[in-house]
Amino acid sequence: MNNPLVIWGAGGHGKVVLDVARSTGRFERIVFLDDDAGKPCAPFCDCAVISVNDGLKRFAGHNFVIAVGDNHTRAKCFSQALAQGLSATVLIHASAVVAPSASIGTGSVIMPGAIVNAGAVIGEDCIINTAAVVEHDCTIGAHAHISSRAVLGGKVSVGQLALVGVGAILLPFAAIGEESIVGAGAVVLKEAPAHCTVVGVPAKAVTYA
Repeated sequence: MNNPLVIWGAGGHGKVVLDVARSTGRFERIVFLDDDAGKPCAPFCDCAVISVNDGLKRFAGHNFVIAVGDNHTRAKCFSQALAQGLSATVLIHASAVVAPSASIGTGSVIMPGAIVNAGAVIGEDCIINTAAVVEHDCTIGAHAHISSRAVLGGKVSVGQLALVGVGAILLPFAAIGEESIVGAGAVVLKEAPAHCTVVGVPAKAVTYA
């Protein structure tokens, strides 16, 4: 209980991650790291804010999560924190439902009301956002973000660094390629190729990286 939690990112997403952390009852002390030079001058949500450079050195060996919505930025921060000796932890909100047979990678955060069903595998440093549903036997790659109220049917696969938008629906067995974006409200019937953005019902590719 004396081991503090370090949350990297004192912004809007950080507020929600803080609520998740507090709901677990695991941490007596929570501190934020931020690279905005002005933020360490004042508390954030009643927590201390420390500059990234100082905090990474001070809290080596302690638990951390990254509270940054952008997948690529979050992945970069995650790797940097690990390299400095911090230990990634998992945060699961008290109201979330996670099956005992599901696997949650280190650094991932499961938000309020989310459901992760039997046999699902969530990679490291993922966000399963508010009220998202990840059905049985889904596979979510590292640093992916499943947005609020998105629904993934059974045996869906989502590649690393992919973003599934708010309210999107992925039918069973659908495959989302790495670094792809599924637009808000889109319905993916079978697949979304890697490195592209798909939108609409049914979802179709509109851009490629």
